[in-house]
Amino acid sequence: MKRVILICCFIGAICACGNAKSNPQDTTKATDTNIEVKEVVEEQGTVFYDITLEQALEKAKADSKLVLVNFHTKTCGPCKKMEKTVFPNPECGKYVNDHFVPITIDGEDGGTGQEIAKKYNIFIFPTYLILRPDGFKEGEVLGAELDVNKFLEMLKTIIHDA
Repeated sequence: MKRVILICCFIGAICACGNAKSNPQDTTKATDTNIEVKEVVEEQGTVFYDITLEQALEKAKADSKLVLVNFHTKTCGPCKKMEKTVFPNPECGKYVNDHFVPITIDGEDGGTGQEIAKKYNIFIFPTYLILRPDGFKEGEVLGAELDVNKFLEMLKTIIHDA
């Protein structure tokens, strides 16, 4: 099976820097599976789970979904733009929440984040990695795509939901 890698365009050069989750409207709530969730409160946007990659893979298996990993760093401008413009969008939130267990990982984090980035050869931020519940890399989107419809089309292409 071929892996799909999509590279998207964005304003500015591809950023090898990072992103912080600086949205002051983030809230944390418990779900029915006792997993903490970071939720973007703006409109029904994308819900990111505050769990480890291993927990996300287990949840994806139980829920018959894939895992969407938002690899970012604390200082990445394009990462921040995606988190402020694309993920809070209701259409993006519905699609991502219905098809994925979304999590965020700081690719420059001195511990686990760097190890996971190295394992999946992540060197550009942002990178949106799509994993099957067994951890196999189904595909990735490199860079920021600020057009919600184009971003969703890239995800749909990777998971063959065209």
